[in-house]
Amino acid sequence: MTPALILFYVVAALWLGGGTLWLLSHRRYRITQAPQFAMDLLGFPVEIAQAVFGRGGVPYAFLLPNMLIFGLFTFVPVILNFYVSMTGGPALNVTQRPFVGFENYRVLFDCASILQPQTCSNAGFTFWTSMFNTLWFVLFQVPVLVAVAMVTALVLNRAIAGRGFWRAMFFYPVMLSPVVIANIWKWILHRKGVLSASLEDGAASVATFAGVTGFSIMACVVLAILLLIAAERTLRAGAAPSVVWAALFGAPFVAVIAWADPVGLAQGMASGTGLWLGLALALGLLGLVIRDHRLVRPVLVALCLLAVGLLLTIQFDAVFDFSGFRAVNWLVTPATGWPFFWIVFVFCWSHMGFYMLILLAGLQAIPRDIYEAAEMDGTRPVRVFFRITLPLVMPTLTVVIVLAMIRSFQVFDEVYLLTGGGPGRETFMIVQNIFEEAFSGTNPRYGIAAAGSVLMAIVIAAFTAVQLFATRRRSGI
Repeated sequence: MTPALILFYVVAALWLGGGTLWLLSHRRYRITQAPQFAMDLLGFPVEIAQAVFGRGGVPYAFLLPNMLIFGLFTFVPVILNFYVSMTGGPALNVTQRPFVGFENYRVLFDCASILQPQTCSNAGFTFWTSMFNTLWFVLFQVPVLVAVAMVTALVLNRAIAGRGFWRAMFFYPVMLSPVVIANIWKWILHRKGVLSASLEDGAASVATFAGVTGFSIMACVVLAILLLIAAERTLRAGAAPSVVWAALFGAPFVAVIAWADPVGLAQGMASGTGLWLGLALALGLLGLVIRDHRLVRPVLVALCLLAVGLLLTIQFDAVFDFSGFRAVNWLVTPATGWPFFWIVFVFCWSHMGFYMLILLAGLQAIPRDIYEAAEMDGTRPVRVFFRITLPLVMPTLTVVIVLAMIRSFQVFDEVYLLTGGGPGRETFMIVQNIFEEAFSGTNPRYGIAAAGSVLMAIVIAAFTAVQLFATRRRSGI
């Protein structure tokens, strides 16, 4: 008989036997009250807890077992991990590890400058490289993840066709194993994968189409039509400037400015500033539209004239030269930024549904009367979002940001399976560093790994505290 089964029998005997004796000694039952006796026996733990702890202490009595289990498997390992970080040697048994104080921390900080990991010791180099990679990952991924989750929740909170289906589809990746997710995207992103094959076939088709139709003329016409439609819809008569259409105008406008490179055109050589100039002008226009500024119309007309003029200077056959396209291994090509981009994309794709669901619950808790009153006042959708939706959903949004930040610091499965930390050390994250220090190779360094995990916990706590401090006034936390 196993210990678990013995424990089960002991608990059952105490519950049934002890409960029966306690109930019969405190109450009188008739034969016809057998069902009531069974219900009283079922609720015997509650009654005995009330008798021992009082009515006010019952909740704490029921929380006690959970807190004991939580402490045993959470707080005790944290304390044990901190102790291991101050010990040395290869032994896994804590009692066999010599105490070395802060030596492991000294090794990690043995650097001329931690901002230059190459000046550190071997352990310090891998730790600080992985730490800075993780910080960059968090700074890029968390805003993207939260923004996409928020937009998706806003869309799925509206009365759209198939709303339940789309909610399930966006949440579905959350239920997949990280191994499954990594294998799916590895199949898509390797050199002969689905993405490269699709781009190669598409490039050949576009090149053929461009040679037959004269791509420069067609591209100019298409972009001019898109800019015209977006500009007209942005300033349609009888309505406030449309933020959505202004954003749609900005996309082709930025493309035109980036390809034409007006600064380089004036200097007679490529400057590489076209993209940033286009983004600055498009964001400036968007800011004017959001504020409903009186300069929206003249600025938009000026940008349209600028775009039309620059369209005539673009050599589209050179811009869209697909003849040199070759298949790319998106996950191992160094110094391109693609491996980092794809781990951010895959992480957002696989986790966005969870945060979307939390935000959706927060949006549905907002009373509909507020929106109806705003609609009766003729309030614009953008103003409704910034003045009503965002402030009321801010407590939920704060929770989502904190959870997303903590989960991003803990990223391991997808990155380890997709890139293994490569190419080189471009996607080498802090949890992978801790894992490899402790469990890879023939000479595990548990003390270094534990010290790294303690420092990571401090960084996460600092980021979380800053986030809560920055949002506590608006969120009520």
